[in-house]
Amino acid sequence: EGKTNLSVNENNISLSDDSKTLSDYGLHSGSKVMVLITEPAHIQVFLKNEKGQTHTYDVVPGETVTQFKAKVQNKEGVPANQQRLIHEGRQLEDGQKLEYYDIRNQSTIHLTLRLRGG
Repeated sequence: EGKTNLSVNENNISLSDDSKTLSDYGLHSGSKVMVLITEPAHIQVFLKNEKGQTHTYDVVPGETVTQFKAKVQNKEGVPANQQRLIHEGRQLEDGQKLEYYDIRNQSTIHLTLRLRGG
């Protein structure tokens, strides 16, 4: 989870403690508040498949593994339920966010296929 930063009376304040009131942060009637809403930064990650081919993907660190698998399915043609994604030795689990696995700009994710049981 991120934190909220506000510029109040030309001072930057980080609202990181939910137990505090706005007046605890120096916000009072008549205070001038500026809120800047920014889009999350896109990063590029590399996906290396079993054939040794590497493809580039534009992602947001806050997107889920499930969302990333959908992109991989569209580009690689591998159904999401057959994908096994590995980053730095850790398997990426559906529902977790990419940032949970410390995936950053120019990280490499390895794609292997799930073995089918018989």
